[in-house]
Amino acid sequence: MSDIDVLCIGDLDVDMFISVPSIPGFDQKVAGRNHGQKPGGMAANAAVAIARFGLKSRLISAVGDDSAGTFAVAEIGREGVDLGFLSRRAGMETFMCVVLISPSGEKSLIKLETDAYLPSVADLHEGAFAGVRHVHLTYGSSELSMQALRRAAASGLSTSLDLEPPDIVRDPTRLAEVLSLVDTLFLNGEALDVASRVLGGPLDVTRLRKGGEMIVTLGARGCRRITAEGSADMPGFAVSSVDTTGAGDCFAGSYIACKLSGGTPSRCLEFANAAAALATLDYGAQAAMPVRSRVEEFLERRGQPAARGYDDPTGVTYA
Repeated sequence: MSDIDVLCIGDLDVDMFISVPSIPGFDQKVAGRNHGQKPGGMAANAAVAIARFGLKSRLISAVGDDSAGTFAVAEIGREGVDLGFLSRRAGMETFMCVVLISPSGEKSLIKLETDAYLPSVADLHEGAFAGVRHVHLTYGSSELSMQALRRAAASGLSTSLDLEPPDIVRDPTRLAEVLSLVDTLFLNGEALDVASRVLGGPLDVTRLRKGGEMIVTLGARGCRRITAEGSADMPGFAVSSVDTTGAGDCFAGSYIACKLSGGTPSRCLEFANAAAALATLDYGAQAAMPVRSRVEEFLERRGQPAARGYDDPTGVTYA
């Protein structure tokens, strides 16, 4: 049996959450409400989602040696995520995000990147890959992604990549090479369009490893799975969202965990949609991320006609 189910590689940060009635323009002011600082980061959020599913996750990331780094490490450590290969960088500040939340729960992010934004290739210690079943990462650094995926391939591990538009634009030159080592690609519609332009042609599953799959998230509308055999849509779930920060990371982590646990593609899509919806019910990327049993209960209630219109004590509204 593997020691670690999923190795996540990427960012761990501290997010500051501010709810605003609208996003201000230049030289404008709006009254906001500060909801405090909470741990975040795409890779870290996915690692937490996997841990809450009941699987073992490990995180390769970097933080500064400041109080924000100490806070982030302590918070994610409480989730049971293995942090044995996390880098604490002396004299550096921890990466942070300012998250502006609209009345509908949608977010706008301002990234305050530092030299501790991502781990380096030197942080990809051989021991971190030992006993691992799957490697999940972001495209924040093409060189980091390339080296991590090559190590995964050499070890016969399955892989997944969460692709975002700003990262594609930051370094488009190695995208095709990176994609060729990916089994499961997570992205939204905007990222699909941006990547297709960068690649000079449609981004489809032929650019992934043989037998690969693309999971396109569609927000409240759910998601679409695309394989060589065709595509299938899975509708989303209507809930009373407060903050959508980290919902996509929760989706990716939950889908991976379900798949590694033997779930069918349709079951894993449904599970990931439900987990992501539940994750939007509180401020913070990880605050409302559900454990496996809560997602299963949510799905069971959804199958009961009497549950329509029912609000449970955690704040979920079943539409």
